[in-house]
Amino acid sequence: MDVGFIKKIIVALYIIIIIFLVILGFAYSNQDSGTFRENFIQFDEGWKDDDVELSFPYDFTDEFTMVNELPQVYGDQFLIIKCFYETATVCIDDVEIYRTRDNSLFGISSNVGKKEIHIPMKTEYSGKKVSVKLKLQDSLYGAEVYDILISTRSGYGIYIIKSEWISIVFAVVLLFSGMMEAFVGMHFIVKRSLILRKLSFEALVFSGVFSILSSIWLICQTRILYVIFGNGTGFAILEIIVFLLMPLAFFELVRSVNFRVSVRDNIIDGILAITIMLLFILSMLGALHWGEIVIIGHAIDLIVVFFVAYYSYTSIKEEKRQSERKLIAIGNMIFLLVCLVALAMYINNVDSNYNVLVVLGLIIYTITQVSLIYRRIGLKVEEEAELVQAKEFAYTDELTKLTNRRYFYEELKALEDREVQNDTTIVYYDVNRLKYYNDEIGHDAGDELLVAMADCLRKAFSDCSTSVISRIGGDEFIVMLIDSESDINRRIEKFKALSSQWTGEYIKGFTASYGVAARREYKDASLEDLCKLADNKMYEDKKRYYEETGYDRRHG
Repeated sequence: MDVGFIKKIIVALYIIIIIFLVILGFAYSNQDSGTFRENFIQFDEGWKDDDVELSFPYDFTDEFTMVNELPQVYGDQFLIIKCFYETATVCIDDVEIYRTRDNSLFGISSNVGKKEIHIPMKTEYSGKKVSVKLKLQDSLYGAEVYDILISTRSGYGIYIIKSEWISIVFAVVLLFSGMMEAFVGMHFIVKRSLILRKLSFEALVFSGVFSILSSIWLICQTRILYVIFGNGTGFAILEIIVFLLMPLAFFELVRSVNFRVSVRDNIIDGILAITIMLLFILSMLGALHWGEIVIIGHAIDLIVVFFVAYYSYTSIKEEKRQSERKLIAIGNMIFLLVCLVALAMYINNVDSNYNVLVVLGLIIYTITQVSLIYRRIGLKVEEEAELVQAKEFAYTDELTKLTNRRYFYEELKALEDREVQNDTTIVYYDVNRLKYYNDEIGHDAGDELLVAMADCLRKAFSDCSTSVISRIGGDEFIVMLIDSESDINRRIEKFKALSSQWTGEYIKGFTASYGVAARREYKDASLEDLCKLADNKMYEDKKRYYEETGYDRRHG
């Protein structure tokens, strides 16, 4: 990166750090200890259930009633009970003052968002008996009352900032870094740079999306948005949605980084995406509770972690560069270890700081993968500034604007550093009757034919993220891609339809001979071998074309 770009990143991070230092300074500025005096009271002692002293966290499978005596309270304070509950009723001296109501989404009742009870206080409640009748939610790992306090809304917000500052800092860092990664990746995808690999750009975009989703999930976990804006149901559903989208984005990132574009990987990807979408639809229709799909989400997380481990193992096994082997191995092993520890923390106590550990693992993994992505694509701003135009010219065919022979064989060499996948396919094309158009109509007609050929190839093949389309000779074109046999046949037929319908100033439809060679047919063939096999098949097809049409091959 150039010095100016680095300075901008440093300034942005500096501003973020200063803002958080200011916030933390206010949070700690008006007290000698960690308490908030009359604005904040830790109220987790003195509670009884049937004259039995309670200690928190406390869980009970049936409905139960907790009783205590209120301290001095004020009209701007709330009694805050932190628990996952179904119903709650609060009485002061046996007079009911608060009863929870059912949460609903699209008219369908749901217990999502029932994580905290906020009971408004009045000065006259001071010193009186408070009784809280609770029914907790059914939960995979158990539901419990884990904290009770009295505070103003602002005091509680400051309490959350103080206690969750690590999570909030991580959330902000992930949001900014994710936006930057997504912007850089999208910039080069839109630009369609011929120098850097498409899958690496996609990996960078998915890394950014994953970081942004992680940031939203983390900030929702702190509950600071609920304290500021209210609407606990809405933010709880947002938290669940991003929780389910995170493994999907993470899986896409891992696939892109590890060049996993086979039919099997596409099927797994599709199953994950469809499953998550069905969970959302079923929840909105009321067939599933939002809380229930979180349990399914845990299973999806474990499935994705399994594939991360599998892809990491196979990538390390296949990677020929020792430095990248170490980078992949270290990043992935640390991430998997952190995830297992975080899962154990979550099972042990749902309100533990497991999310901080998860985010730490995410940051480690993301940094590892992004550094690997930058190494692979060679994204050096100073080099781009000095050499990008020269390289574009060096790698671009001036007439058709496709990549040229030099670029194609550099891509070929780069892919040879990895194990060649079974779906790797070469399609070799040769335009029919170019000599005729050049000799009989003129070179403008011949040039138009070549431009038409390039245009039809783009429309037929460029929507595949792994495709490389190049003009490697006068009338010879080559496409390399990793795709299933059925999709490649579909693209070839699409090219035939496009070429037959193409209309220009001189050309009213044209044909091209072609040959296809895939690794699935030639198990031991190298990429160069596949090119030769496809070339030979193309010449056989051209021979049939001239025999069937009766055109003189020497004269077009």
